[in-house]
Amino acid sequence: MKKILTLSVSALAALTFALPVQAEEASRPEITAYKAEEVTIDGKLDEWNLESPAVVKDPEQIIRDAVFWQGENDCSAKYYLAWDEENLYMAADVTEDTPLGAIEMLPIDGEDNLKLYISTDPTADPERTEYGTNDFLVYFIMDEGFWDTAIDRSMVPKEARQRFVSMGMDGGESVLEGYECAVSMTATGFIWEAVIPWSCFSNDKIEVYAPKAGDTLSCNFAITDISYPCPGTEYIPQLAWSGTQNINTDPSEWGSVTLAE
Repeated sequence: MKKILTLSVSALAALTFALPVQAEEASRPEITAYKAEEVTIDGKLDEWNLESPAVVKDPEQIIRDAVFWQGENDCSAKYYLAWDEENLYMAADVTEDTPLGAIEMLPIDGEDNLKLYISTDPTADPERTEYGTNDFLVYFIMDEGFWDTAIDRSMVPKEARQRFVSMGMDGGESVLEGYECAVSMTATGFIWEAVIPWSCFSNDKIEVYAPKAGDTLSCNFAITDISYPCPGTEYIPQLAWSGTQNINTDPSEWGSVTLAE
């Protein structure tokens, strides 16, 4: 009996120590977006506060075609967000061996792209498992000279879309009014910098988000890397900051961003 009790106490102790580790592994990743101060869209990050990146570089972050990812130097990124009352600013410091390799004939999710998953509702339940009215998936195509954009709303239930539907998903469009971007090449890839007006996430039924310091929004990032030139278009690795492929339908797997001064 004493032996059994000793084993039970040991098992309980082991479980007690394991729980914090499991909780830590399951915790939602977070970054801070600092208020923009005279940001110039030039592909340089001199005006940016770079203290809080969303880092995408680990094998555990691969959500598609993992065996074709050749490591951090093949495809990885650090993402940054900033904000002001009118705009969301986004930047990515990308390490990639075949940068800006978008191929127009491919489906938009098979192009070289950066993806932003963003909610404009700070009151939304971060554990929701279904996209809501204020949840958006934005594509930024890495095709120098065109810089197509698209918004996917196909996963938002029809009754929640408020007539804000998918745009640009067939490619060849720039659907973000007021969007600007710039790229500078680096020794290991490139830096991409962009401004997206908050009004891009609104219509006559969805109000323009009015950001303020202290707001926390659900968000996520992904990067898609196509080997270029062809062949190599059948299997296209994709990595995400948080979650699995379910991030395309389930916001509970996203991370979060807190707005700060």
